[in-house]
Formats: sequence, C-alpha cells, structure tokens
Amino acid sequence: MIPATTSEELLDVSEALAERGAKGFLLSGGSDSKGRVPISDFLPAIREIKSTTDLKINAHIGLSSKGEIEDLVKSGIDAFSVDLYGSDETIQEVLGLRAKVGDYAEVVSHLYKAGAPVVAPHVCIGIHEGGLRGELSAIENLKKMSPKELVLISLIPTAGTPYENVLAPSKEMMLSVIRQARNDLPDTKLLLGCMRSKRNRSWEYDLVAAGLDGIVLPSASTVERLKREGYSTKKRAVCCSIP
Repeated sequence: MIPATTSEELLDVSEALAERGAKGFLLSGGSDSKGRVPISDFLPAIREIKSTTDLKINAHIGLSSKGEIEDLVKSGIDAFSVDLYGSDETIQEVLGLRAKVGDYAEVVSHLYKAGAPVVAPHVCIGIHEGGLRGELSAIENLKKMSPKELVLISLIPTAGTPYENVLAPSKEMMLSVIRQARNDLPDTKLLLGCMRSKRNRSWEYDLVAAGLDGIVLPSASTVERLKREGYSTKKRAVCCSIP
C-alpha cells in the first residue's frame, strides 16, 4: 500500500491517483492497542478529497467508536470494510486484543444506524491457526443484520510470522463456510476477496458453484470454465466492497 502518514501526504497521494485516472482507493492502516485504525485523524483530508475529486473511498476502520463512525459516514466515505469474528479466543489470542465478538458486531450496527452507504463485513476463514473457530458463528450473527454483501477472505501463511508453517484453509473448509453463508444469508451478495491464499486455484469454480457471487482476481482457467458451464461473467476494475 502507498504510505500516507499525514493529511498532507494523503491529499498528495489522492491527487496523484486522480490525475492517473484511478477510480478510488482503500484507506486502511495498522491498528492501535485497542484495535482502532486511526482514520478519524484524517477527516479534514477525507472531506477535501470527496469534495474535489471523483475518487471512491473504501475505509477499513477497525474498532472505531460510535462518534467516530458517525463523523466518518458524514465525511462522504463510500464504503466501509469491517472485520467480523465469532470467537473471543481468536480476538484475544490471534489479534492480541482485549476485545470481544460483540465489539466488532457493534461497529457494523453503528455503521448501519449512521446511514453508511455501503457496509462490507469481512470474515477471514482459518485465521486461528488455519482451522475453523468462530467463522460460522460470525456468519450466523449477521443474519439479523441482513447485509447486502459479505466478503470472505482466508488466512495467508506468511514468512516471518507465527503462522508461516500453518496450512492455508482447505477446499473443504472453504466450501463449508460458503455453503453456510449461502444458507444463512440467501439475499446477500457473497464475494471471495483479494486477501486470501492463492496457492491452489484449481477449486475456485467449486466455490462459485457452492454459492459465491463473485471472486476478486480469479484465475484465467476459472473464468474460462465458468463461461463453459453457462455462467454469465462481468469484469470490474474496482474493489469488491464498492458496488
């Protein structure tokens, strides 16, 4: 990602993106000890970007407070990506936070109440040592919110991290979550996001057949097979959280 640690840098980056013809960008960053991504610190810059350019902004906000969320929605941000978890142990042991499942669900709820134009919950499959812990519970908790879309991502074993030797989620694990999501959220658009393991692309088609509505960066062979099997495909050069 392009670093922008001050409002001035964010404005410079945005101006450069607009001049290059970009459609928008993801606004994210590291979180603090409470799980908050300090995007609210850039509110004046965000307002200026939205008033002077046509750039779409997808913000990954973390555990922002109700007041911060209301201000962010008013700033003109186009979409909000929010991580969801279904296990307190995962939050505490993997993320190292003293937060709970309900804290993340509350962020989604506050966004809806504040009138956010697009809310895109994200559930990471296999985030706890590569196994399933609270993924299905997180999806079940979304039923009462009836989200318009849900983005599924997966653990990426990364060198230099405690999980570098953990196996990425298997086909069966991915299928079980997608089928559960499709069953629990029949009217929700299910998307497979960019942040996922791509070591094995041979079963992307099976994930679509299980209920996905879209895949970010599918393999060429997956697209070809979808067309052969009668699926109608559409290519979009935009973040999956942006409608």
